[in-house]
Amino acid sequence: MNFDIEKREFLKGLSLIQSVAGRKTTLPILSHILIQCEKELLYVVGTDLETGIQEELAGNINTRGKASVSAKKLYEIVRELPEESIHIQKKENYWITLQCGKSTFNLAGLDPDEFPSLPSYQEGNFSKLPTSLLREMIEKTVFAASNEESRYHLNGVLFVRNKQGAKELLRMVATDGHRLSLIDREGETIRGIEKGIIIPKKGVLEIKKIMADRDGQEEMEIYFDQTHGFFKIGKSLMVIRLIDGEFPEYEQVIPKMNDKKLVMEKERVYACLRRVSTMASERVEGIKFSLKRNAVELSSYHQDFGDAKEEVEVVYEGPPIEIGFNARYLMEALNVMDTEQVVMELKDEGSPGIIKPLSSVEPPDQFCIIMPMRI
Repeated sequence: MNFDIEKREFLKGLSLIQSVAGRKTTLPILSHILIQCEKELLYVVGTDLETGIQEELAGNINTRGKASVSAKKLYEIVRELPEESIHIQKKENYWITLQCGKSTFNLAGLDPDEFPSLPSYQEGNFSKLPTSLLREMIEKTVFAASNEESRYHLNGVLFVRNKQGAKELLRMVATDGHRLSLIDREGETIRGIEKGIIIPKKGVLEIKKIMADRDGQEEMEIYFDQTHGFFKIGKSLMVIRLIDGEFPEYEQVIPKMNDKKLVMEKERVYACLRRVSTMASERVEGIKFSLKRNAVELSSYHQDFGDAKEEVEVVYEGPPIEIGFNARYLMEALNVMDTEQVVMELKDEGSPGIIKPLSSVEPPDQFCIIMPMRI
């Protein structure tokens, strides 16, 4: 293996792979990346067996071959090099020599044949989707997915096809058991999601990161088989192992009888929540909503520091009601609403509340459900 590549091009590929390679692992080969030269193509690959990333880079291939070296160490070296062409050559015992300007590095490697291969796929199975659509759906759901590894079926985002009359919709849902976020959008039919698949939260965040890096790319190609999701954007390929589990029957927890509706100015309520939550207990982050005609009082209490309260004008004609919520959950839900005004629908002190954008779309194409808490 022998090739030349510009520093900027090499660094771009290596940086995208750092998040999946080099993690704490009992398998040393997983802390490495695979560098592969085929014909006129140069690839770098990283994987943690759950998420794999392959980057196609522009370089001059002198001799075909492959090598496997430490992802972290190679990235650290390339990052510090001058903006010049880099020459890399494979030596005996899986080592490589890297030369740039007057700098020379000899880097130890492992047998590249031990590097796990990415799952195979068929080109004809991919469907195209606008990156802006997928980015929006991810941003408006992934925050609600659980971070607890033990609750693996909640540790991801449900992606499923949904029908409303004659409309074919794409739906994403995420929940951690305390809150839920759902979004429906019109889009192309995607193979493999008819019954719903669960993409792990870590993988979803990696997709979002690659979309941000390939900001000029308007479309992404997507395909799912029974065990993996394949995402192609520009010259990047990401392969994600899907979660093998049953997503909760989320439609059963969507409140149907929330008859108390208030309309709020999103930015005003968000700012109020930030202020009042400074006095909430760090452990539970509880805020009390005290609703009366055309106003809501937000209050919090901390046994060591004191309390806070603030009143905000809203549009509300119903009876008085007091209900507690997690302040952070409320703020994160408001963050993903695009309208200046939002609607909150409540039933009573012990039932979940719904937050959704103020729009005429029925049924709503986006909403968040938040469980109440005792304060």
